[in-house]
Amino acid sequence: MINKEQVWQQLFAQLTTLIDVAKAAAKRAHDTATDDENVAENKYDTLGLEAAYLAQGQQARVLQCQDDLEKYRALQNQYHGDGRVKPGCVVTLLDESEQLRHFLVGVGAGGVKLEVENSSVLVITPAAPLGRALMGLQVDDEVSLTIGGNQIDYEVTAVN
Repeated sequence: MINKEQVWQQLFAQLTTLIDVAKAAAKRAHDTATDDENVAENKYDTLGLEAAYLAQGQQARVLQCQDDLEKYRALQNQYHGDGRVKPGCVVTLLDESEQLRHFLVGVGAGGVKLEVENSSVLVITPAAPLGRALMGLQVDDEVSLTIGGNQIDYEVTAVN
């Protein structure tokens, strides 16, 4: 079973890194947008305008990453194992080839990969097909998904 505390530590570290990267990108875009060299010389010179739009998008990304981090901080201690899959739990699935797959069911930042105890843990949300299919399941339940025309079957082996 994956150490849940280490999963949370890795998640917080990853989200903090994502915030730092997004802040740096927003600063670069803002600096480009406000640089004297990028003042439009004619109506076709749109570099400054494009950089301003990029800066606005990067700032929105910073806010989204910060929001994800706040949501996870609030969620971290809310899951008290009743044995059912819900946001805040770490789920281990056994696939058809007898490989274990680990997931943190979360509230944002879907797709973030964490490395814990030499195992990969993927953050998924209830909005994702697998997350939606797992909600409410417990150990020994099975779940089947069809992705890209292929059926994938899993068995829930741990929920913590």
